Amino acid sequence: MNKIFEEAKCIIQDINWSHREFNRPSYVILLSEHLRRGSLFYDYFHKDSMRTLVYSATKLADIQLPANISDNCEELTRTIELRFVRQMCTHYLEWAYLIGEGVPTAVKFQELYVPMMKLFERGGRIQYHHGQLIIGGISRSQFIPSDFSQVESKDTSDSYLDYIDNNDSDMKSL
Repeated sequence: MNKIFEEAKCIIQDINWSHREFNRPSYVILLSEHLRRGSLFYDYFHKDSMRTLVYSATKLADIQLPANISDNCEELTRTIELRFVRQMCTHYLEWAYLIGEGVPTAVKFQELYVPMMKLFERGGRIQYHHGQLIIGGISRSQFIPSDFSQVESKDTSDSYLDYIDNNDSDMKSL
């Protein structure tokens, strides 16, 4: 196995899946940044239709993983209860493997899934309800708007996210 894949496995294993918080201000930033990065990725492959929020970058890039890696990723995430969270984590692990193997597209977009992993680490989850995805108390379409690639990059450093979460009343002025 490669170092980046091993680190990604540790990130998934270290998440306390029983810890959930539903409405932290940092979730808005993390979701927005995931949408922006996803939109850039879809743009790179000229994919205009069905820009789903939960996607396999490996499949979109038309990259075939070794069977043992696919199985390993699914095994590592099989105990995660929520389907969209499980899928996102599986896609993250697959992508981490490709980054570690030096696949150019994966290296170019190596931060693709980081905002969602941070959201999960902070207690956020993705749920599906009445045709909408619910993330941190935010209801939204399950599709990424094509114009999100034009949105300015957000600071997703832990220090900034902690500041946002601990100074909720200041969020309105940001």
